[in-house]
Amino acid sequence: NFQLCAYTTSEVHLSMLGLFCDYTTFRRLPNVIFYKITRDSVKGAFHRGITAKQILSFLKMHAHPRLRTGDTPLVARNVEDQIWLWER
Repeated sequence: NFQLCAYTTSEVHLSMLGLFCDYTTFRRLPNVIFYKITRDSVKGAFHRGITAKQILSFLKMHAHPRLRTGDTPLVARNVEDQIWLWER
């Protein structure tokens, strides 16, 4: 399981995250929401026709701007690798 921290108040973004994150265990603060990415939540997304490539593209496209300024990958390598493995 991986924790995802989303700095957003956009209902659209939250709905999209709910497609591949476990939304039953989320925690919400005024400008941030915490989800868990689990095997079951990602497998559920695959059953709805969402691919690992689409999940990772969404996460990279909406990564925090501070991640874009350094050499750190936009999605942690272990998270990316695990999502690819779950798709197999």
